[in-house]
Amino acid sequence: MEFEIGTWISTHTGKYNMSSSGMGGVLSIKKYAGLNPEYGEDDLKQMIANLHDVDKNNIVITHGATEGFFLVAYYLRHNNHNYYEVNLPEYELIYKVPEMLEYKKGKNDVFFGSSPNNPIGNLIGDQKNFKVRVIDETFMEFYKNLDRIKYDNSFIINTFTKIYAGDELKLGYIITPEREDAQKIEKYKGLLTESVSIYNISIGVNILKDNDNIVKYVREIINKNHDILIKKRERLKFYKNIIPLNVPVSFVDYSDYTRLPADQVSEKLSSIGIIAVPAKLFGVDGPYLRICTTKLNFEESYSKLIEALKNMEN
Repeated sequence: MEFEIGTWISTHTGKYNMSSSGMGGVLSIKKYAGLNPEYGEDDLKQMIANLHDVDKNNIVITHGATEGFFLVAYYLRHNNHNYYEVNLPEYELIYKVPEMLEYKKGKNDVFFGSSPNNPIGNLIGDQKNFKVRVIDETFMEFYKNLDRIKYDNSFIINTFTKIYAGDELKLGYIITPEREDAQKIEKYKGLLTESVSIYNISIGVNILKDNDNIVKYVREIINKNHDILIKKRERLKFYKNIIPLNVPVSFVDYSDYTRLPADQVSEKLSSIGIIAVPAKLFGVDGPYLRICTTKLNFEESYSKLIEALKNMEN
């Protein structure tokens, strides 16, 4: 089993790149580095707790959402949770990690999902019929403040690599439903993972001190590009006609332009410098591409995409 999205993105680059769902290349973390390296995990936990309106003792600091998601899935699997459900399409990590850990499908035990969903761009439901929910909120703050949505008996995963920066900052966190859950997950450090660098923690604290300004700036970019996504799509549709929220991802339906499968369409687009991720990497087949609205040249890239689809063979 491999991480196919990561491989695909790293091997497909071009001028009109709509594959990146984070603000790397638009925001820089350099000004937040080296300001106060004496900050520790408790300082960062308190900042995160304030952002979410939760108890800091329910927070575990990680190297990112990928590590956080794995730690929670591993923890639950080894605490008598053996069954799971995932709604597709979904980000590859979320439907593959339970398989790797040998969860079985069904029985309303653990629900894994992203909200807003990657790639559809919509909020998931409450999923109240499950014993436990594991929710990746990577894109939530693009849409609304993080203290606005609460889930009962849920593990929340988040990362600094999307709204605040690109992959240059390896930092994320878990919010657990109970303090005891956080204490137990912390004990995995040194066995399954390493502690996060004090330098990354300090950068994280400095970023969160400037959170309001960063979020305001990023939302302006995303909202502008989202408006372009909706109003200038011509014959493009969206997956099951679900209009994405003002978040960086959307799953566009190109079926009114060509009948070619998504992987072939993506390769043809890539050959002329237009980069969009095909549907199969999100666990579904069909005429869908994930396109992201994070780049400053999104309007030009989007126009190039539609122009290329118009000229594509059936």
